Amino acid sequence: MLNPYLLLFLSIFFGMLLGNLKIKNFKLGTSGTLFSGLFFGWLFPHFVSSEKSFQNTFNIFFQFSLILFVTSIGLIASKEIKEILKKYGMKFLILSLTITFSGFLLTVTFILILKLNPYNLIGVFSGSLTSSPGLATALESVNHTSEVVFGYTVGYIPGVLAVIFSIYLIPSIFKIKISQQKKLPENKKEAKEKTFNLLSYSLVIAIGIIIGNIPLNLGFSTIKLGITGGLLISSLTLGSIGNIGKINFSFNTDLLKNIQNLGLVMFLSSIGLKSGYKVIENFNGYSLILMVISLIIALFSIFIGFFLGKYVFKLDWEILAGAITGGMTSTPGLGAALESTKSNLAVAGYGATYPFALLGMVVFNKILTLLTF
Repeated sequence: MLNPYLLLFLSIFFGMLLGNLKIKNFKLGTSGTLFSGLFFGWLFPHFVSSEKSFQNTFNIFFQFSLILFVTSIGLIASKEIKEILKKYGMKFLILSLTITFSGFLLTVTFILILKLNPYNLIGVFSGSLTSSPGLATALESVNHTSEVVFGYTVGYIPGVLAVIFSIYLIPSIFKIKISQQKKLPENKKEAKEKTFNLLSYSLVIAIGIIIGNIPLNLGFSTIKLGITGGLLISSLTLGSIGNIGKINFSFNTDLLKNIQNLGLVMFLSSIGLKSGYKVIENFNGYSLILMVISLIIALFSIFIGFFLGKYVFKLDWEILAGAITGGMTSTPGLGAALESTKSNLAVAGYGATYPFALLGMVVFNKILTLLTF
């Protein structure tokens, strides 16, 4: 009998098999679980879409795995975040806002030249940059909420795929030799014990969730950082502090990487399972056009960010890969960056650009809704 746990772990199993297939120098790695999730979501649309227990369970998988993944990568990156921000801080601000502005500019162009529903395209903009806070801003600013949500739903998967494939393929296209890239000196200090401090880890998560739910009034809109933003702040901050009194926030990196990988494959599989039936259900000529537009917006934003970071700011690929995924607010993309670069610097780049990109998506979505009126 089908149940969501069976579908999740079948998705992970076959996704990892798919991810290990290598074509020349390219393989999907953990991103294969996204595709297997999409397949199983499509294969069993009735169960996934109509069974309330399935949807509730997949939502729990999604949130829980996201918590494990983001908390672990934040704690790993916390060892280098101070030095990276000191060295690259303003560059990350400019990079993240440039990426989000590029997507905004292209979306405005499509609204002006194409005779398509502008509210669908507003949703596509948030979907292409995988930004839930951006979507929330748009929804609170317009009355055509169902049209915006439709655009977001259709545009989300192309946005995810664009980031994942770009991160894997850019080094090959531009002949970037990752092994020869410069690296910042890493702090070798970490917990000596192999036991896992669940008390400290749980506290990092609890504080992150609280931070993520604090409303921030920007004047024209109120936003929340959400789980990802809150956990990034708590894990990067507490991890860099090291300890507060007797509470130690230094963890063994190998253990954190294992939790990170478990969280990532569960997260990607959950996205696929939740979205697989929607992709098929919404698939028609019009939605295909929106998917292509989402893909174009995502790729345009990614490559603008790449050229700015690589050739203007002279950033090494390890850190730039993470910065691009942060600028695209793409957690699945970060998984690809980690696997592609084999460097924790990708996480630091992601953590440094993500908050600025989040702000950019809120601001540009607000402007989009005003322009549409």
